[in-house]
This record gives sequence, structure tokens and C-alpha cells, in this order.
Amino acid sequence: MSSKFLIMSIVLIGVSLLLLLTLAFYYYQFIKLDTKSKKYGLVLPIVTVSLISISEIMGIITAIIYKPDNSNANTGAIVTTVIGMVFIAASVIALFFFIPHFGVALTKDSVNLIGEKIDNKNIVKIIKDTRTENIYVFYKQGKRVTKKVKFSRKMVDASFFDEKMTGIKIDTEDALAYHNKTIRNK
Repeated sequence: MSSKFLIMSIVLIGVSLLLLLTLAFYYYQFIKLDTKSKKYGLVLPIVTVSLISISEIMGIITAIIYKPDNSNANTGAIVTTVIGMVFIAASVIALFFFIPHFGVALTKDSVNLIGEKIDNKNIVKIIKDTRTENIYVFYKQGKRVTKKVKFSRKMVDASFFDEKMTGIKIDTEDALAYHNKTIRNK
């Protein structure tokens, strides 16, 4: 029973190391982009990297304090493994849902996020929302799927998306109404 925690600590170390290396690779590619303008998030990337690093440390601590002979003495290994897994889950959720808060760059051909590229030719509409002041970029993914990316006004403002670069005028309207009218009614 308790040997599972040693295996879980090894998995925890491997997953957190993989996440750190992947995030570092994507940031390196993002920094190397030849851009017209670029914005970096500060708080969320630091929190995410901290959570992943703490998970790595928890995996190492679990491997160090693990005692194969005495299952009652492995309470510390159980606690550190659970904390590490919770932090890994939180960082994956942050990476999945909040990637526009990590960084955005505008090149002559595309809008780039960390690990994602939206070609200007696929952008359907850019909206400055009248209700929330957020910026929404609606774009085609494939032939039929239209997706949107939301940028908070703390990250970018409407002037970030230069009409001369993207070729798309920024409209001021209700983004939810546009979303319901064009995407949901198809």
C-alpha cells in the first residue's frame, strides 16, 4: 500500500518537471517572436510557476521521507503527495483556462499567445465589449468552428490590436449578444 506513494512521488516529480520545461520552452519561443507589440502577464505566470515548483519540491520531499517498512510512519509522505497533486491540478487548470493572461503578442501575420497562434486571416471580429470593457477576439478554427479569446483590459486595451496590422476594425458592441447571435444560433 505505502509503495504507491513512492511511485506517486516519482510521477509527481516527472509531471511537474515536464510542465516546467514545457512552459519554459513556450516562453522562450514567445520571447523570440519578432513582434510589433507584446504584453506579458505578471501575477498568474508567477503563481503558476510557483505552484509547479512547490509540487516538484513536494515530490522530492515525499521520496526522501518515504519509509518502505513502516506504513504508519508514512503520514508525511501521504500529506506531501496530496499537496503536490493538488498544486499540479491547480496549475494545469490555470494553464488551460487563463493562457491569455500569460502573454499576448501581435505580429504582422498573427496574434500569439503562449503556445498558441491565431492567424490574422482567421480572425472574424475583434470586439471591445460595452458591458465589461474586455477585448474579445473571435476567430475561425478549421472550417466550421468559431472560437473566442477574452483579454481583460488590465492585459491589453483596444489600441493594442492595430487595425493596420490585423486588417480588422475593432468594433464596440456587446460581445455576449454577438456570441449568441452568430455562434450559438448556427
